[in-house]
Amino acid sequence: MTDLFEAEVTTTTSLDLRRLQRQQRRAQRRKWALVLVAVGLVFVAVAGSIAKSFVDNTFVKDTSVVADYKDAGQGTVQVIIAPGDIGGTIATTLFDSGVVASREAFLSAWNANPDSNGIKPGYYFLQREMKAQYALEALLDPNNRELRTITIPEGRTLDYYYQKIVEATGADLATVETAAKDTAGLGLPAEAGGNLEGWLFPSTYQFDPGVTPAKALSAMIAETIKQLDAQGVAPADREKILIVASLVEREAKLAEDRPLIAGVIYNRLAKDMKLEFDSTVKYVAPSEGVFTSDEDRATDSPYNTYKYAGLPPGPIAGPGALSIAAAVAPAQNSYLFFVTINLETGETAYAETFPEHQKNVQLLQAWIAAQPATTG
Repeated sequence: MTDLFEAEVTTTTSLDLRRLQRQQRRAQRRKWALVLVAVGLVFVAVAGSIAKSFVDNTFVKDTSVVADYKDAGQGTVQVIIAPGDIGGTIATTLFDSGVVASREAFLSAWNANPDSNGIKPGYYFLQREMKAQYALEALLDPNNRELRTITIPEGRTLDYYYQKIVEATGADLATVETAAKDTAGLGLPAEAGGNLEGWLFPSTYQFDPGVTPAKALSAMIAETIKQLDAQGVAPADREKILIVASLVEREAKLAEDRPLIAGVIYNRLAKDMKLEFDSTVKYVAPSEGVFTSDEDRATDSPYNTYKYAGLPPGPIAGPGALSIAAAVAPAQNSYLFFVTINLETGETAYAETFPEHQKNVQLLQAWIAAQPATTG
């Protein structure tokens, strides 16, 4: 019994030992598995870091380069720069229009150029696919701006203005004349009495494409008001000043004669003398040559200053700044007469009395007689 019992004990102990060994082996395997997993994770992390660095250095660095075209571009595109547009707005406009490769390229050129803020609003012709620097330079060049230009010399009448507006706007004459009738809408002051003559200032005007006749006329009226205000002319005196200035504009040939002729006008008005200006007769009865005929001077019109005393009822032309200044500040003298004695140079002689004036007229007649005869 004893031996049998001892053998049983020995067998049980051996089984426990083997079980313990198996557990130790499993624990060892789990340990090494965990070590291998940890090493693998470290390897993956290191490999990922290396891969990220490779990608960053190879690709991300390349995408950080600002896209820009290399040359002056090709084709033509119209770009509109609106009032108040700044660098970012212009950059977007150019990018959306296909002019520059990226907003960033244009902004870089913008920030590098101290003249960038000199870009004026308007319509521009640019190329497609331009280097940003070239696009900026093109916007700073006024020759690339599309404009409708109207140039009016001094001393022209409404017909001339209307024709120039037709040419600039593409509207027909009837449309221009219709626009001219809405004097209140154009901003014509009440003192003009609804008459545009003399209220359209002679100058050079530049408009964006699509300008309407009304807008052009309004700009010319506004400039006349600006000129009158600059001379300190009160609204109540504007019409009279423009009438006198228009007479000066049509009669004077040289700048120095303008104040003198204005002085003659005021002197004759003060004495209730008829002005007797050929220019006023020709306004209502146009004829060839410088002088008027007896038939011309017989025209029955309030503009005929040979027939009626005082100023004509309105201006006879568009006076310039010098003539307006002369009407505001005429020369102070006693002259009542003047005559241009040399039609080429514009030399003018002045007189206080009629006999003196007749002598000056003889000088003119002598100059005319000395001219070479023309054959018809």
